[in-house]
Amino acid sequence: MHNLMERGLLLLLLSVFAMPLAHGQNEEDALRVSSIFPGGTARSAGMANAFGALGADPASIGINPAGMGLYRRSELSFTPSFEVNSSRTMHYGSDGRDAQPRLFFNNLALVISNPNERGDGRHRTTYGIVYDRQATHHWRTSVRGNAIPTTILGSFANEANGTPDAQLFSAFPFTAGLAWDTYAIDPAIIVGPGGDTLPNLYMSVVPDGALISMDRSIETRGAATNTSFFYAGSVDDLFYWGASVGIAGHRFKRTLIHTERTDDATIDLAESVYREDLNITGSGLDIKLGVISRISDHFRAGVNYHSPQWMRLNDTYITSMSTAFRTPDAEGRTSYSAASPDGLYSYNLNTPWRLGVNAAYIMGTAGLISVDYTYTDFTKARFRPSSLIADQYDFAPENLTIATVLRSTHTLRVGTEWRNGNWHYRLGWAYAPDAYVKEDARRGLALKTYAGGLGYRTDHIGIDLGLNYFQGSTNYFLYDPSLVAPTREDRGTFRALLTISFRA
Repeated sequence: MHNLMERGLLLLLLSVFAMPLAHGQNEEDALRVSSIFPGGTARSAGMANAFGALGADPASIGINPAGMGLYRRSELSFTPSFEVNSSRTMHYGSDGRDAQPRLFFNNLALVISNPNERGDGRHRTTYGIVYDRQATHHWRTSVRGNAIPTTILGSFANEANGTPDAQLFSAFPFTAGLAWDTYAIDPAIIVGPGGDTLPNLYMSVVPDGALISMDRSIETRGAATNTSFFYAGSVDDLFYWGASVGIAGHRFKRTLIHTERTDDATIDLAESVYREDLNITGSGLDIKLGVISRISDHFRAGVNYHSPQWMRLNDTYITSMSTAFRTPDAEGRTSYSAASPDGLYSYNLNTPWRLGVNAAYIMGTAGLISVDYTYTDFTKARFRPSSLIADQYDFAPENLTIATVLRSTHTLRVGTEWRNGNWHYRLGWAYAPDAYVKEDARRGLALKTYAGGLGYRTDHIGIDLGLNYFQGSTNYFLYDPSLVAPTREDRGTFRALLTISFRA
């Protein structure tokens, strides 16, 4: 119990120290960039992307590239998709709900098969390009609260403590400096043991214990994508191998507006609004390797390795703050505003590597069952300095936090497909645990996927429909964890995918 308490205290301290890094380069950003899953086609989505040992589908490139070696003919396919991302938050007993619909392309693939490269009919090679969308960042989230006993201004005051007021904006131009310039925090008059007033201490203009109402709206946009160039092959239809080089893309844009109001007319500050606009873009490379063995006519097994994604990221950000008071000042003003300078920062991030095991049992032309397992150690994510800037900050505190608050996970996907003539019917389920350690207050529920679909396929044309419902939850702090309780957010995504494929 003593060790558990010590670890819990360490996690809280790490979270507090990470709070000023509100614009990126913390464990939450590393986890977001690292949390990718195979996007796939409507066929693979109908089986929850449990497709590692099956192959002959563009989804293989995001799971086991050896599956591309099972193609017997060239193919062109595209997968337009539609999703609705819904969010429900709970904060001090108040709930907020929002949703965001979106149309997009989930997968595009060109596969070129060479069935008789050596002229003996025993070897085939396949090459091509696959675009795969591996994570969505399109969310609208609303957090509401009534009669909350803390305020974000207390967080700004804590951050400002120890800094002379003339230096607050230069030291904290995106947070506490704005609160000082808009009169949201004041000097704290605290007398020390010797009778002298302690210098450079601050307090919120909203008294401790005062109840406020709060609204926070968060709108995010963007996605994680991967465009892979692959080469795969087979020997005697018994052994399959594949490799790919992927160009990874990351786009994340967030607009956050945090509004607090006081209903008590004796408190002069009526309202404060803090806004943050953050834009993260970047790209990188990864390598995927895989093999599949046909152990018998009915059973296949494979293994795959995904290297880290070596990402180069760029953050641009700006914040602003405004306040409205009930009593006019000497010039008759009741409102004030301030804005930060434009922020810009470049850095590198290595995401964790992944190791997967795949198996499939195939019952002739009647049906099949497929299972995929993936191991990911999120503690291996690492920030690195960028060679593009002179600031060679080593990110040691951030990487220590990643290694302490994140953990390794074991992801499972199970799917089945059954055939009746040209019609195919599919079901699937997947389970991806939350990556935070148990002692961290941000630990949420696992992401679960419920999948189904059907398809009609001929020798040259295939039309498939896949339906997914994703369900998970997370917890996070709106500001300083020592001041506010965590907010719980339940997320659900309904996704429909349509794949049209043409085979030579």
